[in-house]
Amino acid sequence: MISIVNENGVNFISVNGEPCGKIIPCEGAADSFTELECGAWKWHRKTAEPTDSMRMELLFLGEPTFTMVPCISYNGNGWGTMPEYIGDRDTDGTPWSWASHRVTIPSCTYSENEKASIALMSEPNDNCACSLYSVEGGKLHVVIFPEEEKPRTLQRHFWNGPFQGTMEPRCDFEAIIQVVPSDGTKHRYKHLMDFAWRYYGHDFDIPMTTDELERYSIAYARFLYEEEPNGLCAFTNGSEWHKGITGYRKQEHRYQIGWVGQSASLANAMIWHYKKTGCERSLKMGIAAHDSWIKFATVKPGLLRSSISYEGLDKLDYSDPSVLDPLKYGEDTLESLRRRVLAVQQELKNPKPTPPKKTWPVSDACNLGTCAEGYFEGYDLLKTIDIDKPEYLQTAMEICDFALASQDENGCFAKSWDNEGNVWAKKGTIGCFLILPLLNAYVRTNDKRYLDGAERAFAFYYKELEDNGFTTAGALDTYSIDKESASPLLRCSLKLYEVTGDKKYVAQSEKIGWYLCTWMMHFTVEYPDGNIIKEMGYDTFGSTSVSTPHTALDQYALRDVISFRTLAELTGNIQWRERALALWCNANQCVSDGTLYINGRLRPAGGQDEAVFHTRWGRAHVPPFTPSQWLPAWPCAFRLENLRWLDDTEFFNEGLHHIEGKIEH
Repeated sequence: MISIVNENGVNFISVNGEPCGKIIPCEGAADSFTELECGAWKWHRKTAEPTDSMRMELLFLGEPTFTMVPCISYNGNGWGTMPEYIGDRDTDGTPWSWASHRVTIPSCTYSENEKASIALMSEPNDNCACSLYSVEGGKLHVVIFPEEEKPRTLQRHFWNGPFQGTMEPRCDFEAIIQVVPSDGTKHRYKHLMDFAWRYYGHDFDIPMTTDELERYSIAYARFLYEEEPNGLCAFTNGSEWHKGITGYRKQEHRYQIGWVGQSASLANAMIWHYKKTGCERSLKMGIAAHDSWIKFATVKPGLLRSSISYEGLDKLDYSDPSVLDPLKYGEDTLESLRRRVLAVQQELKNPKPTPPKKTWPVSDACNLGTCAEGYFEGYDLLKTIDIDKPEYLQTAMEICDFALASQDENGCFAKSWDNEGNVWAKKGTIGCFLILPLLNAYVRTNDKRYLDGAERAFAFYYKELEDNGFTTAGALDTYSIDKESASPLLRCSLKLYEVTGDKKYVAQSEKIGWYLCTWMMHFTVEYPDGNIIKEMGYDTFGSTSVSTPHTALDQYALRDVISFRTLAELTGNIQWRERALALWCNANQCVSDGTLYINGRLRPAGGQDEAVFHTRWGRAHVPPFTPSQWLPAWPCAFRLENLRWLDDTEFFNEGLHHIEGKIEH
């Protein structure tokens, strides 16, 4: 039994006869509650006189065992090394507050303990913010009018000052409350995610057909392909605006086998394209790229470099600021160079004792696991057209053997290795990228060592999610809590169910899926006229935030589309299919057809922003509320993966036109 009861003029939230929350009254205002469904209410506050500020406060009674501000804070953060919102207050003691649009559910805060979970949120675009902090008697959830962010606002690797908005005086204010009794489990945010989807979600038409997406994506992959004078053939990491030519140019001489560059995936896309069309040029590109990574990146059997730079930037003199010639490098490259030059300049001003020389990592679990899967797929694709490349299969198997040899007894893999194969960094869910190739190796060989290694690794990483309520270190530019590490974990759990038939993996897949949903935007942010995001026609609904230090939106959830669709088939919960469609529709917005003109710049066909800075978060030289204008390889690669891995054009062309159990309001 869940109810709101009034005792001596104060409203309490009661679960099974026990109070678990208290509505903090406001002098000169009256509160009323409209039930939306069992355990959820619209909270309406009406003041006697118009006011230009309001705090709607709900006290969660007692000590919470877990708290969350979706995509911003998971139990107060603190995992990793990046600037982020740690704890519930800044160092000066001021409680953090966040604009409603920084959170994936508007102004949402969440607490749970052994009795109940409580979430407070707002209506979208209601000029408000939220806060969550400890006070005497429990945890205070607050929806704040007007919008503010205090005492600082987090940007990419740096902080800006506070923001304080204004509003016209008004008498009416609204918030949303959801309360769920405890079922004895931890991290019960699935109930919040389910409610938010049905409350805030809406229809979403496909931005492009699969035929269009395939054509433009293949065009962009070809654009990124490069043949270096030394024989290296690969797909560059992306394209960036280059002031020297006042146009987009592929990022020169920089390649990555997975992560940003996705050279292995794009090589397979070219082979697949040849199978569909007979285009010899595509086949040549795919084979040449795969051959090159084996030739130029292999350090030792099972260990390949993640990245290759031909005449790379590592030889520049960063002590000389003149290397930052804006006519010589593209915008994204310049941003990376500026950080390096600034670090060297600061070191020159404040010299420190020279530390022992370190051998930097050459590979990481994300790139190495992606590499192995890429070569398994490449080998299989070529076999279907009667081309035998046993070295591809050998490369993939050697990576699996390297993974087993370096695996800890508890199942953990390292995050990264140096060029001798020694562990460089250890912690992070990122290690689960190596599970999929191990399962692939088991299916091919029936060698139980690979299955045992995969199961032990999955058990280790899944237990971290069970214990902590989050996963870590998949986004290689932010060593932190994130969503990118959960995507491969979900694919691994689904593959383990496929291989073993053990239904526990279905339940665990859903747990991972609900965590991923905490990173998913459940609403559309409205932007004023003249804003670039609005001019692009970009809808935030269905996009996903990156990590706790990196609260921009990107298309990485393309990797979750098929996983969510599979969850719907295995569980019978149609919401997973609905979410898969929203992910797909969102992630394929603003893909250039060759005529897309944004911010005075004409984009190459198939090019797409890596991220949209949809909130008050930006880079040093790219302000908030704008697209990144860096057009990397990976969204293109992930689009093509979906199209070749799931032969269902009807699904991809469907769009989202129904939400089961939609809460009308």
